[in-house]
Amino acid sequence: MLRYFPSRVLVTLIFVLFFLQVAATYWHLFFYIWWLDIPMHILGGLWIALFALASYYGSSVIKEKEYSQLFVTVFAVAMTLSIGLFWEIYEFGVDHAVGDTEVGLADALMDLTNDLVGALLAAWLFIRFGYNKKL
Repeated sequence: MLRYFPSRVLVTLIFVLFFLQVAATYWHLFFYIWWLDIPMHILGGLWIALFALASYYGSSVIKEKEYSQLFVTVFAVAMTLSIGLFWEIYEFGVDHAVGDTEVGLADALMDLTNDLVGALLAAWLFIRFGYNKKL
């Protein structure tokens, strides 16, 4: 028997992210508060990793699961950085399509680093509360 990650945490976190994004966009907070992008990427990385881990360990299709701490960490980081990299490519394309070419590689790498922090936090939480262990 496996202890399942509570889905209410994922739902709450995605709604918090959604409302923060809407508010930040509506009131142009990313322009006025330069560092707001940092916690948003950390929370986004946290959500992606928690969702991926909860999906993996909650899946009935995957019969043989890996339960090691190393696997949890690598899986969380790989899934988060995969999504983060696709997001940064999308963001690069949109920025260049609208003529905003000031944001460059340094911003993309900082965003990916913040995504990584969120993924590592998610892996730590998952391991700390034993969601990767059989009961």
